[in-house]
Amino acid sequence: MIKRFAFLIILAISLMGCSTLLSTPESDNRVELAKGVSVTLPTPAEFGGSVSVSQLINADWEGEAHTLPVHLEISSERVVLVGFSAWGTRLITATYEKGRLEEDALAGLGIVLPDSRQILMNLMITLWPVEAWAPHLKPIGWTLIEQDKHRILRDASGETVVEIQYDEPFKLGTVPAFIQYEHKQQHYRITINTLSPNGR
Repeated sequence: MIKRFAFLIILAISLMGCSTLLSTPESDNRVELAKGVSVTLPTPAEFGGSVSVSQLINADWEGEAHTLPVHLEISSERVVLVGFSAWGTRLITATYEKGRLEEDALAGLGIVLPDSRQILMNLMITLWPVEAWAPHLKPIGWTLIEQDKHRILRDASGETVVEIQYDEPFKLGTVPAFIQYEHKQQHYRITINTLSPNGR
């Protein structure tokens, strides 16, 4: 997953190509959580509010740091994530609505760009309440635990996969100003800075 994510970050900085978007066919809301393990997503309504925020996603992987500007919109009906290049070109769009995920990617780069549903899933793991995730993780034996400003995602063997830190205790239907997402098994760290945390 991180390799695909890193390719997106790199492309956001050094993109070359046209601006036409290609749309992939609609698919269900099942997303790969780990190799051979997939999970369905909670509904948009389970977020518990409506927001429209701009964010900077910073990835630190193998000693290199990259930044991706994104815009995230959440309502009771749908979730829309748009990723941009450094100069504002739209690279990807992921729309989650009525139990289905639809993706758009910049034409000519579809082979290289990541599955945007992976990025959306990472954001949903950080923002949706653990109670919303529980029935989706239980069938695969995974757990998401929350304590104050900290979350831990564990796999079926009880091993820690992801640790998430917030700058404030979790509040239903809101987006924290700062989130740190660390994948313990794939050895990468993502920080998410919300530029308009009160725009909700």
